This record gives sequence, C-alpha cells and structure tokens, in this order.
Amino acid sequence: MRWLASERVFRLIPFVLVEALFVVAILVPFALTIWISLLKWRANRPFETARFSGLENYEAVLSSDQFWLALGRTFYFAGVAVAIELVVGFMLAMLVSRCTRSRKLYTTVFLIPMMIVPIVVGYNFSMIYVDSGPLNQLLAPFLDRLGIDPRIRWLSHPVAAQWAIIIADVWQWTSLTFLIFLSGFAALPPQLINAARVMGATPWQIFWRIELPLLKPAIVIAIIIRSMEALKLFDPVVLLTFGGPGTSTQTVAYFLWEQVWVFNKFSFGAAASILLLIIFSLLIFMGVYMLVSHRRAVEGATS
Repeated sequence: MRWLASERVFRLIPFVLVEALFVVAILVPFALTIWISLLKWRANRPFETARFSGLENYEAVLSSDQFWLALGRTFYFAGVAVAIELVVGFMLAMLVSRCTRSRKLYTTVFLIPMMIVPIVVGYNFSMIYVDSGPLNQLLAPFLDRLGIDPRIRWLSHPVAAQWAIIIADVWQWTSLTFLIFLSGFAALPPQLINAARVMGATPWQIFWRIELPLLKPAIVIAIIIRSMEALKLFDPVVLLTFGGPGTSTQTVAYFLWEQVWVFNKFSFGAAASILLLIIFSLLIFMGVYMLVSHRRAVEGATS
C-alpha cells in the first residue's frame, strides 16, 4: 500500500471521492430517468413488463395540451412573482441600506419569511384566504366603496386562485431578493458615491448613474436564482388549491406529480422531466451568459 501513501496519489483521493459521489448521486439517477423515458411502463405494473418504445413518450408529452398549458401557467406565475419580488426586494434593500439605526432589526424581520417552512406558509395562507378570513375583512372597506363584493373567493375563483398562489410566493421569497440586493448595496464603493456628491450630483443621478449600473450583477443573480426556484413552484399549489379550480393553478411541477403519482405514468413523467431540464437549462445558460458578458464588459471598461 505504499503507492496509496505517495503524495501524488494522496492528493487525488478527494477528487476521486467527489467524482464517485457525483456518479452515484447524479449520473446514475439521470441515466435511469432517460432509460425509463424510453420505455412503456406504468408504476402499477411490474417493471419486467416494460417494453422499449423509443421516443413515443416524448411525442406524447410534446402533443399534450395540458403539458403546454401547465408550462405556460408556470412561466406566468414565475414571471409575475419574480418581477414583484425583485421590485419589492430592491426597494426594501435600498431603504435598509440607508438606515443608520435599527438596520439589524429590519434585516432580521425581513428575512423571517424565508426561514419559515413552506407547509406552515401554505397552512397560514389557507386560513387567510377563507371567504370570511382576515384578508377579505381588511379589503372590505375599500371594495365596498368600489361596489365590489368584499367576499372574494380566493381559492375557488380561477383568477383569484392564481393571485393567491402568487401572493403567497411573493410573501415568502421576497426575503431572498432582499438579501441579495442588500449584499449588493453593501458592496458599493463609497468613494465613487462620495465623489459624486462632492461634484454636485443629485441623489437620483447617483442612483441612476452609479449605483444601479454597479448593481446589475446582483440583479441578474437574483433573477436567475429566483427564476430557478419559481419555475419549480409546487408547494403553494398543493397546499392551497391542488391545481384547482379545474386546472387554473396547475403548474408544470404539479402536472408531473399528478401524471406520475396519481396516474402512474412514470415513463411519461420521465420524458417530460428530460424536456423540462433541456428548456430550463437553456434559460439558465442565457442568464449566466448575460452575467458573464456584463462582467467582461465592466472589466474591459475599467482596464
């Protein structure tokens, strides 16, 4: 075993262990998913009865109207929720970064929603969204003046149910964008801001010309991270609406769960998962490419 104790081999041991973990934890399940997607198999039947069907499952997914509707609905939820989270998180981070007192208190309070277990968030919002619940009671004085029925059926009306999902997601995950932007504001070089003030720049000019351009990497990072999570939206749907009423809140994650665990269509679900992986990977690659391109442009301008 002297070869194992040699310095050259000893340095490779961590690398070999990491590679082995990568193969076991990622490559093997991924290869198994691809293989199942090429079979004709339902989970309520023995695996020995599965037969090779080629790209038949992929054709079934691509020709499924429910799949495309669920995917479009997912992009709608993710787009609206992430946009609101970016705006609110940015404003809160900007206000907290300018606080001279109680900054730690505000930061702690704004980060609490992100720390709560999703099932607790779903349960709390299910009580808030009751027809006679606190949200309708809070909105009643304003809705009465507009001549609108104050008893909004948040979980039984298609449009209201969609916004109920979005509001719950925004409430919990605005904390993450707030944290990213707060870190970005903390990293701004005070020398540039002080020099701009000395030269007579207004607060708006400082924000628009100095702070916002320097915060672009943080904005792109926040968009990528939150989009990755929002496109997997599942917990609020299950806990609040179960995809209803009808299929109005059915996201692509819920659609796959239903196809696999309710209808036992494992091969169909595997094929849909591979297609989603390709679609989402392309979107993430575009986001990372934008971030790298912006960083190279900034480095080229400063060099």
